[in-house]
Amino acid sequence: MSVLSDYMRKRNDISDILLVSDLDGTMMNTENSVSEENKAALREFMSLGGRFAICTGRVIGSSQWLGVPVNMPSILHNGASIYDYGKKEILWTMPMPDAAADLIRELVEHFPQMAWTVYTPKEHYCLCHNEWSDWLTGIEQNPPEGVNCELESITDPIMKIVVPAAPEEIREVTSYLDRKYEKEENPGFIYNISMSTLFEITGSRSDKGEALKKLSSMTGTPLENIIYIGDNMNDCRALSYAGLAIAPANALDVVKEEADYISVDHDEHLMVDVLREIKRGLD
Repeated sequence: MSVLSDYMRKRNDISDILLVSDLDGTMMNTENSVSEENKAALREFMSLGGRFAICTGRVIGSSQWLGVPVNMPSILHNGASIYDYGKKEILWTMPMPDAAADLIRELVEHFPQMAWTVYTPKEHYCLCHNEWSDWLTGIEQNPPEGVNCELESITDPIMKIVVPAAPEEIREVTSYLDRKYEKEENPGFIYNISMSTLFEITGSRSDKGEALKKLSSMTGTPLENIIYIGDNMNDCRALSYAGLAIAPANALDVVKEEADYISVDHDEHLMVDVLREIKRGLD
């Protein structure tokens, strides 16, 4: 028996657990979609009484187009918001600090050719359009509310900053920020390379792990009754907080080290494997 099925044996019922999964690189395959097999497995899981939520860096619109069935509030913006798809309501946010606007201006000044994109709770805005901003729109299937717009025109709270670019350009931005924060106190930001061509900055109080704790409180689900699935560095804290941590076979090695159970590759219908192991533990 697997660790996952053994974990389920200790629960009275499938409704005792909350299953939470990342999207990109986990449920989503290399074709940038969620397979019908994964969707069917989730529908069966919920028909048995299971509760499911997503936890992603994506936003409301780009999450909806994937057609992933959920029946619980979900974590968006890499842990900066929780959204109820059933009620169409934002339940909680953790915006970036006020100094985010100054940081954006500084980065745009130093890297004006890059497609800096600003995300608010419901929309996002591209400050500089180029071929990489078109690539990001293709990935998210969610066109920006504004293109080549001024930062001052954005009045809603800033949830995160994203720049899609070539890997060598992203390394330049990372090196710049590393040097910047060697010399001055970090004003409350964290940054990471979520894909080789995507760089993200969020508030230091906003990450998937802290949002998972908030979701745990909101839903009345103890962390030990949460199963979390993720593949990347920004999933590590959430994986460490969850009662059971799952990584797909394609996950980073450091993520696999955090996992209790290694599932199949994200191209092999991970949710089908997870559901099978859950049901084995309920037999």
